Amino acid sequence: MSSEQPPIGIDLGTTYSVVARLDSAGRPVTIPNELGDLVTPSALFVDDDEIIIGKEAVKAAVLKPEAYAECFKRDMGSVAFRRKVCGRKVPPEILSAFVLDRLRRDAQRRIGPFRKVVVTVPAFFDESRRRTTQNAGWLAGLEVLDIINEPTAAAIAYGCDRGFLDLTDPDQSKTAEKILVYDLGGGTFDVTILEIRGARFRTLATDGDVRLGGKDFDERLVRHLAHQFLDAHGVDPLADPQDAAQLWLDAQDAKHALSERTKTTVLSFHAGIRMRMEVSRNEFEEMTADLLERTETTASLVVRQAGLSWAEIDRVLLVGGSSRMPMVRDMLRKLTGREPDCSQSPDEAVAHGAALYAGALMAKETKPSESTCEVVNVNSHSLGVVGVHRTTGHKTNVVVIPKNTPLPAGASRVFHTAQADQRSIRVPVVEGESERPEDCIALGECVVKDLPPGLPAGATIEVEYRYAANGLISVTARVPAVRYSARVEIQRTQASDLDDLNTWRARLLGKPHWDRDKADEAVGNVTVDLSDQASILQRLDALYTKLGITAVQLSLPQTLSASRQAAVAAAKELSQAREALAHAEQASQVSLHDAAVLHQGAKLSLARTLCEEAQKRADFASLVLGRDCVEHGFIPPGVKSEFEECVQLRRRLATT
Repeated sequence: MSSEQPPIGIDLGTTYSVVARLDSAGRPVTIPNELGDLVTPSALFVDDDEIIIGKEAVKAAVLKPEAYAECFKRDMGSVAFRRKVCGRKVPPEILSAFVLDRLRRDAQRRIGPFRKVVVTVPAFFDESRRRTTQNAGWLAGLEVLDIINEPTAAAIAYGCDRGFLDLTDPDQSKTAEKILVYDLGGGTFDVTILEIRGARFRTLATDGDVRLGGKDFDERLVRHLAHQFLDAHGVDPLADPQDAAQLWLDAQDAKHALSERTKTTVLSFHAGIRMRMEVSRNEFEEMTADLLERTETTASLVVRQAGLSWAEIDRVLLVGGSSRMPMVRDMLRKLTGREPDCSQSPDEAVAHGAALYAGALMAKETKPSESTCEVVNVNSHSLGVVGVHRTTGHKTNVVVIPKNTPLPAGASRVFHTAQADQRSIRVPVVEGESERPEDCIALGECVVKDLPPGLPAGATIEVEYRYAANGLISVTARVPAVRYSARVEIQRTQASDLDDLNTWRARLLGKPHWDRDKADEAVGNVTVDLSDQASILQRLDALYTKLGITAVQLSLPQTLSASRQAAVAAAKELSQAREALAHAEQASQVSLHDAAVLHQGAKLSLARTLCEEAQKRADFASLVLGRDCVEHGFIPPGVKSEFEECVQLRRRLATT
């Protein structure tokens, strides 16, 4: 192990995060935060003069919901969606970086400075989500040695605890054990099957849902309680942001209580009315039965994907705070015919496994010849290339390396040129299972340029795909007839276009983070006060939005298809929200008795709120599309002057 710092593992969770280290004996231990707690809520609150992370942020959310953000891990990798905090649209990796920064500072107070860490992600995270997670670590001042899947990390912790992690057994002579890791966290769900033999952890299959977790169970309970209140008093507590925030906290407490008791009571307050509501465990399980069934279906699917039967699974390991719900254990007991293993701490196991893996990586750096922990993962999403179907002429994703292929992996496919005298070949690289390229994640492209003239239509192109264990993807395209080839590597890189945390901290707190001594300067056709950098950003946002609104109606280059699709989807959502608002306004005009008037008023208030949120998302999607047009040099017809002004403003902003 390194003499500079102990190995550190971080479980960057959707609702809670944990930091662990290896002690002098090589055992994983959790590092408490500044308050002495083992877990830190992944939540952010902007106070008057500081940004608060953790438990105090959650408490403050009730007082000022618009200054609060949580569950932003679900948005990682999303270009089209940012959280609005204090009126500012903040990328999810920035919010995650603030959490990581707090975790780093708290841990350093106890163990001293460190930089090298292993960070965990859900197994079903695609490449864009993994890349933005790594960027968040970089922004927080950390060197991310590797990104490891959460179920794999939990399996490593289990293997160490059970004596499987034996680095003195290079021949891996121990009997293999197949375990299924059921990981139901606060915001994501994963199922992974691994084979453990000595210090070797081989993933057999994985699947999951990045939009299913304890938060969804909370939401069902929140809706149930709000509906009870509405039925009794004709007003909806969710219509008031502060009362809604308090109801969410109360629902979470009730869910935790129902894991210990068969019934509990929630006291809700809204519109001057206080109401005591009782909810039973049976009611809670009924209202969330479909969510639990989704996890059951995924677990059964992964067993089939691994080519196994339940009888061949030696152990079912429970991970994630939401796995504490009794109905989870009951379901798995019936499904598997065995008692689930709850020996690992649902909250700490992932961070402990990450610390163990960090120790293995750091040991390998200093003594490469020593036997160390070996992790063999699979790709959670298929990798393919975009080609044109010979009969339909439509673009299609041709899968080259299917999901759940052990890494490292390689494969090749043969394609043909589309036309005679083709001078270049572009091979787009995508991640995803859909045949529609627009439904997949674009990773990059491999281009073979300057082909000789006279190449006939249908000339053979060989495309070779290599996916390394560390996530490095390389694509080679060859034209055997003329001995031309090109190779490109796609890897996670640090984002150079993201502002640092100090800039975002100043921005969120409304404080200056630029040179106030600069005089007013004219930029393009608009005069901008450069002592107020926000005015430049505000003008740019308006210009981007105008460009995006124009571009969404056009046929755009492939590089802009993802942002255009997001803008179209947001516009459709806005149209539906406006229609719902119109219906609500019409219904509110009908003469009704007092309780019904209150009921319709609550519905109208909710419809207006949803319409406002949809408008904001549509505006932002247009902004993103406009910004991408500028970055890719695409000038929509009729807005050339706005495009040129954007370019000038961006240049000026870079110098301020």
